[in-house]
This record gives sequence, structure tokens and C-alpha cells, in this order.
Amino acid sequence: MKAKKKIYTSYTLIALIAALMLIPGSSRATNVTKDKKKKPNVAANAEIFIKAPAKDVWAVFAEDFAGIQKWSSGVSHSEGFGEAIGSSPYSVRACEITAAGFGDAREEILNFNEDDYEIRYALYEAIPGFVKDFINTWKFREQDGGTYVSAQSEMRATGVMGFMMKGIMKGATRKALESMCEELKYYIENGEPHPEKVASNEKIATKDAKMKKKVVSFEIVQEIDAPVDRVWEVIGEGFADIANSNPDCPKSEWFQGHTKAELGAKRIMYMKENEKKYFIDKIAKWEPENHHITIEVIKKKGFPINADYTWVNMDATSMGPNKTRLKIRMNYLTKPRLLKGMAKGNLKKTFQRYAYAIDYHSETGENVTRDKWKEIKGNYK
Repeated sequence: MKAKKKIYTSYTLIALIAALMLIPGSSRATNVTKDKKKKPNVAANAEIFIKAPAKDVWAVFAEDFAGIQKWSSGVSHSEGFGEAIGSSPYSVRACEITAAGFGDAREEILNFNEDDYEIRYALYEAIPGFVKDFINTWKFREQDGGTYVSAQSEMRATGVMGFMMKGIMKGATRKALESMCEELKYYIENGEPHPEKVASNEKIATKDAKMKKKVVSFEIVQEIDAPVDRVWEVIGEGFADIANSNPDCPKSEWFQGHTKAELGAKRIMYMKENEKKYFIDKIAKWEPENHHITIEVIKKKGFPINADYTWVNMDATSMGPNKTRLKIRMNYLTKPRLLKGMAKGNLKKTFQRYAYAIDYHSETGENVTRDKWKEIKGNYK
């Protein structure tokens, strides 16, 4: 019986190297410099022939740049943002990496040549800190009744660690490119994902079902003397302005180019003035007609929660012309899991304080900062 071939991706292999070497990825730095004099010292290549016209291959890989999750086993979810470039509606994509323990990777198109079917893009985040200028170039040339695909990754491995890891990086990246080529070929020629991608999806679904059974939940209900539309302005339309109604959040803003509250929109909540602790949230369910919003935590720093299994449901229900019932349901897991029971008490206090602040902000229009909360908290006992 022939052994099953292991499929690698650039994401899983780079993540593996970082994990093995105990090197943190650069969570917010771009790791791309503007100094053209600094040449790459690691390069890897791969080629493959796909039985399809170049325009069809280009449509999957480049025009649907944000849709890599459809065919790559290394990406569990992807979405696009930023301005359109050429025939791609997005110039940047964020990818949730399949490898355990890693968050989003971000990739930005640097060159989009539709005439010659060539795309060049930079990989940011989810890579070791010693790796700079990780640039990918893919070319698609129609010939012999199909398309020849050539893929190249170039980067600079810096410092002592970079010097030590150059050989490993080159081999790992080459395998990653070969695997991506193979998965792309299978997807285009067969009209369905590679078996490795199917297996990856099934594994994720099984894990999700198991983990969600362990999620802890609680509810906070607050009666607010304000119309339901006003409360919705605060919890829904004001999604990115949560700092105005949450005394534990000194600053909040839109994230990754989002500017409007809608399905998929993201915000970042800084929980310290120095921005060292934060949550990045996404609108996972958006029903303005029902005054309902579901908010998923997609990334966090400085808190012992499992971001993959933490979300909040918020509902505003009209109880009259000037009366609204706000219900907040918190669902969470901690990391480590043994903390989930101990965390419940503190989380309930935090969300009760948040509900009180929403009440005050909805009724008065005044922002509830930490200092303001100290002033008004006596009204909410």
C-alpha cells in the first residue's frame, strides 16, 4: 500500500519552524522593508502543469485572492479587505492558519499583472521574527493545452538565528510551494478540494463540535430607559466605538480596513492605555432588523481565554416607547481550561459593569470612562 503523501503549506511550515525554535512571530510588525539594497538570502521554487486555460487558473489564484480557504489545507478561513486591485476586489487577505497556536497571517498584493498572468505578494505576520521581506511570486503561462505554473518565495533570514536556519527555511519553503501547487492543480482539474483539504476541514469540524460542548455561558439582563433604536446605536452601529460605553476599554477602533458595522467587520479593543492588552473582535451575526449582534473574539493578547471558542450574543428588545431590555450572553473557554470555573465570577462582574455603562451611555450620551464609572457606579447597586 502506497504511503499517503503529506501536504505542506507555507503557513504550517513557517509556523512549525517558529514553534520548534521557540521564536515568536511578529504579530503587528510588517516584516517588510523598503530598502531595495537588502537582497533575499533564501529562495525556493516549484513548478506544476495544470490542465486548464491560464485564465481559469488566474481566476482561482489571483482574482479570488481572498478565497484561498477554498483549496488550501493550511488555511481554515480567509477574507479580503483593502482596496480593489485589477480584477481582484481586495488587495489584502487575512488567513486563519490551520496550525495550532497561530492566529492570522496577512498577505498584501504588491503587483497584479493581468496581461502576463503574474502576481506578487508579501506575507506578513505568523512568521518568525528573524524573517524579513517574505515575497511570493506566481506566474501562469499557457502552453501545450494547459498552464505551466511557476512559484517562487524569497525572503531574508536575519541575525544569528537566520544564519542557522537558512537551509531549513529553504527546504521547508520549497516543500510548501510544491504542496500549494499540488492542491491548486487538484482543485482546478477536479472542481473540488484536494483530499488533504477535505481531511483538514473534517478534523476542524470534529474538534469544533467537541470543544463547543465544553463552552461556559452566562447571561446579563439590563433594563434601560431609552428607545431600542438608541440602544442599538450603542451596541450595534457603534461596534467600533465600544470604548464610549465600556469603562474597562480605554480605546477602540476599526481593524484591518473596516469602517462600517456589518457582517464580518472587525474592531480592536485596547484594554490598557499602553495597548499591550487587547481583543480583536469580528461581527459573526448581524441582524439590525432584530437588534441582534453576535461578536466573536478572533485574537487576544494578555488574557487567558481561548479566542477560538469565545463569543458574545447581544439582543435589544423594545419594552415600550422609552424602555429597552438588553440581554448579553457571554460564551467562553479559557486557556488553560481549568480556569474556566474560576474566571466566571470575574467575567460576570465585568459584563455587568459593561451593561450598566451601556445603560448610562444610552440614556445620557456621555462616555463612560474609568473615571466616569467611579463617579456613577453608586447608582447601580
